[in-house]
Amino acid sequence: MMRPRGTGNSWMRIRLYLLPTVLLAAFFAASCSSFYSSDNHADEVRPENSAPAGVLPAERLPFGNPSSAKANPSDPDNYLVVKSTFILSYNDRRGTANWVAWQTTKADLGERLARGDFQPDASLPSNFRRITPNDYSGSGYDRGHLVPSADRFADGAVNAETFQMSNIVPQARSLNQFPWEKLESYSRSLVRRGFTLFTYAGVYGDLGTSRNKVVIPARCWKVIVVLPPGKTAADIGPETRIIAVDMPNVDSLRRRSWREFRTSVRSIEQATGYDLLSTLSAALQEKLETSVDR
Repeated sequence: MMRPRGTGNSWMRIRLYLLPTVLLAAFFAASCSSFYSSDNHADEVRPENSAPAGVLPAERLPFGNPSSAKANPSDPDNYLVVKSTFILSYNDRRGTANWVAWQTTKADLGERLARGDFQPDASLPSNFRRITPNDYSGSGYDRGHLVPSADRFADGAVNAETFQMSNIVPQARSLNQFPWEKLESYSRSLVRRGFTLFTYAGVYGDLGTSRNKVVIPARCWKVIVVLPPGKTAADIGPETRIIAVDMPNVDSLRRRSWREFRTSVRSIEQATGYDLLSTLSAALQEKLETSVDR
């Protein structure tokens, strides 16, 4: 292009002046393109907790998410919480979990640790009610673990997570310290023999509230998938042992065995509305969910 004589230096100065502006515009355009790509939506809900890097909840729930919980604060009564070694559906109205799921192997067990301190769960959304250990004081109910502390003695930091209040429910003393605890101990005896356990535990029903904040459940239930040594979740079959129990939350169970409360997975599903073992085929679910452990 022809330029008038004497304008060469002026043209060069203009180009040098415009260069930073052009580069800034290009950078901004690239940033906007990345932000509005299919992987980053400006209006999506960002969960306030997430799985550890590289670990998806689906991989840690091999038998399914019973209530289809998601880490979405707009659904506060079925809010997915992912801890380092367990996953739960939290219910803000109840002030407890709906259910908790975890795996137990020999590597999770260890020497007895000093009893941990109960703590509020700081990972819950800020608009959720803050449940503290004091909300159980004077209620007449124990602070009962769903994931047992002794299932996580191998690591102090992991063990401390079991004392967060999202893993705690009000349990009648004779339930917590007798049939419920005896089943926990029996489960660990299987693990020490080399079995791997996948467990769901939860609550349902309403016996009132503690300090007008925490709903006292009418029932506490548990479903345990027992895999023989060397087997994984992929090896589950028609002969796999399933222990399912549904216990009343009452203070008259001191002399009762956990075995008296064995039931079917299907019965627990009907009582809770959850879909347990949902990743299995319909035929395998029918076989395992309608059987009662003997």
